[in-house]
Amino acid sequence: MFSLEFFASILAILASGIILQHLLLGATSDEPPFIKGPIPFLGSALSFARDPQPLLHHLQKKYGWIFTVYVAGQRITILSDPIFGNRQVWNDSTSVSMPIFTKFISETLFKFTKSMTNDFEFQEKLTKKVISILNSKPLLAGIVQTYKMTYLSQVDATSRYANCDGDVIDLYEYSRRNVYYSSARALFGSGFPFDKIYLPYIRFEDDITKFVKKYPKFLNREGYNARQNVLDELGSFFIDPSRVAQSSVLVQSLYEMFTKSTHNSPADMSGFFFAIIFASKSNSVPAAFWMLANIVADAELKAEVESIIARHYDPKSDDFDWTALVEDPLIVSCFKETVRLNANVISGRHVTQDFDVKVANQSDHQATEYRLRKGSAVMMSVNMLHWNSEVYPDPMKWIGKRFLDENKGVLVRHADKWRTTYAPWGGGGHMCPGRFLAIYEAVIQVVYTLARFDVEPIEDIPAPVIGDRYGGGVFKAERPYRVKFTRRKSPLEV
Repeated sequence: MFSLEFFASILAILASGIILQHLLLGATSDEPPFIKGPIPFLGSALSFARDPQPLLHHLQKKYGWIFTVYVAGQRITILSDPIFGNRQVWNDSTSVSMPIFTKFISETLFKFTKSMTNDFEFQEKLTKKVISILNSKPLLAGIVQTYKMTYLSQVDATSRYANCDGDVIDLYEYSRRNVYYSSARALFGSGFPFDKIYLPYIRFEDDITKFVKKYPKFLNREGYNARQNVLDELGSFFIDPSRVAQSSVLVQSLYEMFTKSTHNSPADMSGFFFAIIFASKSNSVPAAFWMLANIVADAELKAEVESIIARHYDPKSDDFDWTALVEDPLIVSCFKETVRLNANVISGRHVTQDFDVKVANQSDHQATEYRLRKGSAVMMSVNMLHWNSEVYPDPMKWIGKRFLDENKGVLVRHADKWRTTYAPWGGGGHMCPGRFLAIYEAVIQVVYTLARFDVEPIEDIPAPVIGDRYGGGVFKAERPYRVKFTRRKSPLEV
């Protein structure tokens, strides 16, 4: 039998090895500045997991547009170069891999089956189908039309808001339910089990960081149960072709691809479409909320937007010129400013072979090459681009008119010289395909809400939840946002 001294010696040897490994950590002269962190093996893992935003932004100020952080045995290079670097990595399909990076997400969050997780080729085909459909004006128009009709039914004279007269409404919950329901109906059709999925899905969303951090089930039981409820309902939906037949051309096309492949089980489909729901609703809901909330909070801006809505209203058809509204410079500026400030995304890649990336020097904008190691990760946080005060003065303030032409060079600088100062959808071949639908969802909510209700804020806009949710999608509101709703008795006037 081994003695206590033996075990103590083994532990001492292991501890010495870990400490020695930590002391030997470093970077070569051609690699980015390296921050190994204070704790052996863990490095900067604790502060990175707890709240990465202050850590990364502090290191950006200290080291510039590229640096490498050591996190629990992994080298993670943070890149925020708006001139050369980000664009180069986003467009590289040889030295970096998006599928390998997203494998963790698909397994951990959405419970992809093993066969689906490892079939990168099939996933790429599905993604290309999503992009081709949402990039098609006629096909996108059909989805948008269903979205408009469904959203209107949520706020018309027969809705729960029919008799609002100074009623206090939580604008976040109003946005969350209306946008979620309208988006679900537009994509999945009338047979989609919205009421059965809504609350479990919200529960899953609330516990998302526990999944990312791989909490064991006993510490995240409600989250696991909620996720399983969503997966079960999705599986039941896709096992019934008659219900799928009521869905959009997007969902039907993807469903057909599944049925013709080896991944034709309900479990294969439910995991993938769970990811589709998350990618759309978990970002479009808060984006639509922040745009509406910020417009409502600024009385002068709200009056201008209401005037634009009134100008594009046709009383004969009781409808709007939606093309003009979606292209209106002020409305577009409000949307762009919303996602600039609140698009909380880290675009990641796995480095599959050593390669050199060009990064601009902040002082003279000349390029320096840095080598990225095979096996490491490179992450590009869009917040580190969008919150750059060199480009966006007063970057943490929502300014609805920031992106108007008259403010080029004033509220938006370097746009003509720096290539990626604005990248809410990522870049390269893996840009978010939902970008084609997102602006319609936000604008439709703004138009129908302000056209039918006088909305009066009674408190300050809530702060966004950042903390450990940094990098996970569009920021959520940390608390309700109460406003007074009064139904208009006559149409808006120009």
